[in-house]
Amino acid sequence: MNSDAAERVREFEPLLREWSALWGVPELAGRLDVRFSGRFRTSLGRCTPAKAQIRLAAFLLEGSPALLREALCHEAAHAAAHALHGAGLRPHGDEWRALMRAAGQAPRARLPAELLPPLARRPRRVATLWELHCPVCHMARRVRRRDRRWRCAACRAAGLEGALVATRLGPPAAGSHGR
Repeated sequence: MNSDAAERVREFEPLLREWSALWGVPELAGRLDVRFSGRFRTSLGRCTPAKAQIRLAAFLLEGSPALLREALCHEAAHAAAHALHGAGLRPHGDEWRALMRAAGQAPRARLPAELLPPLARRPRRVATLWELHCPVCHMARRVRRRDRRWRCAACRAAGLEGALVATRLGPPAAGSHGR
């Protein structure tokens, strides 16, 4: 983590202590490992409560301090809910929402697109759709992932090679699940 990111994490330590005390888990603030990651593209953060780890998107460092504060509170509330209620909770369930409200934050699981920094607004890459076709028995199926090792099960059962011909169809239609 670069020194700017480390400094920003230290800026939020008093807030983490305040929230932890407010939530009834004052020891949580000292256990949390908060870091920034450049790997996030569409998510603002992730909490691994069992390890007391919070990872926030590095692009939050260039954005609004209020958005960074909300993302940190959101993830810290996951860790606090786990500390208070144990594993097995719904991620954005009643317990988590109550913690967010107590901290003065809106309990929202997703932010409206207009509040997100430009990097987080990029659409996800659309998977390519392929058709696998058996030239012997004419079986055909559509898949999102091409694997050259796949074979026609019926032809293999008959003792044949079962090689499939793959044809790229392009991106799947909206709402299609490659079936």
